[in-house]
Amino acid sequence: MYSQTPKILHTILGKPLIAFVVDLSRNINSDEIICVVSRNARDVKRVLGRTVTYAVQPVPRGTGDAALKGITKTHNDSVLILYGDVPLLQPTTIQNLVNHHNTHSAALTFLTCSVADPFGYGRVLRDRSKVRGIVEQGDATPQQQRIREINTGIYYGRKSLMVDALHSLTTDNKQKELYLTDIVRVLLKKHKKVIGLMIDNEDEIMGINSKAELARAREIVKKEWYAQLMQQAVYIEDSCTTTIDLSVHIGDNVRIRPNTVIEGNTTIKDNAVVGPFAWIKNGKKRSR
Repeated sequence: MYSQTPKILHTILGKPLIAFVVDLSRNINSDEIICVVSRNARDVKRVLGRTVTYAVQPVPRGTGDAALKGITKTHNDSVLILYGDVPLLQPTTIQNLVNHHNTHSAALTFLTCSVADPFGYGRVLRDRSKVRGIVEQGDATPQQQRIREINTGIYYGRKSLMVDALHSLTTDNKQKELYLTDIVRVLLKKHKKVIGLMIDNEDEIMGINSKAELARAREIVKKEWYAQLMQQAVYIEDSCTTTIDLSVHIGDNVRIRPNTVIEGNTTIKDNAVVGPFAWIKNGKKRSR
C-alpha cells in the first residue's frame, strides 16, 4: 500500500476497511466478533473500540497462526473466518455459506469463486462436484492452472476440527509460515467432509492489496451508495464529481450539485440544495 497507515484502516468513503467486515459480521447476527491484531493493535482499537474482542498475534507467523489465535478466544462451537481487507462481501453470501454448511452437515465449508484471471490464487481441485484439494499457483500443472475456480480463504466450520487442523500445520514452505489454506488438505486427509461453495461475483471477494484495488472498491461502494440515496429521493446531479461519505445522513428531496464533497458526521436536512463547489465536513445543512 506504500503507506504508514495499516492496510485495514484505509478508508472507502470515510469508512475503514475493517469496519466493513465488522458490520458484515453484525448483519449476519454473529454473537461474537474477534479481531486478530498485531503491531497495529493500538490503531485498530482506536477505530473499533470495545465493540469487538481482540486476539493478539505478537509475531506474524502466517494466516494459520492468526486464525488459531482468534479461534481459541471464541466460546462458540462454529467459527466463521473472514479477512479484514475484503470489504465487499455481502451478508446474503455468507448466510448462504452457513446454511449450505449446516444443510450438508459438513466439517468445513469454504467459499470459492470463478474468476476471469485466476493467476496467483490457489485452484480448487474437484472430482465431479466433490472437493479433492487445493493446489497453489506455483505447484499447479499447466492443466490445473487453467482452472478458474479459486479458494477465497473464507471458511465456516466446527471449532474443534478447525483447531485440531490448525495445530497440525507446519512451516514447511518457502515463507516458513503457517498457512490457513492447509486446513482443507488436513481435514480431507482425515476423511472429513469439506465443501466448496462457489459464487460468480469476484468483486465480493476482492482483497485490497494496493491503492489501485482500493480505488476500484471505492467505485463499487460509491455506485451502490449513490443508488441507495437516489432511491431515497436524493438527486445527485453529477456522481463523478461528488463525494458523499457513508456516515452522512441526508433528508428527502435534497439536491446535490456538481463538485460537492460531504464528509464525516454530517446531516443534510430535507429540501436542501448543496453546492456547487461545496465542501462540508461534520456539519449541518438546513433547507433554504
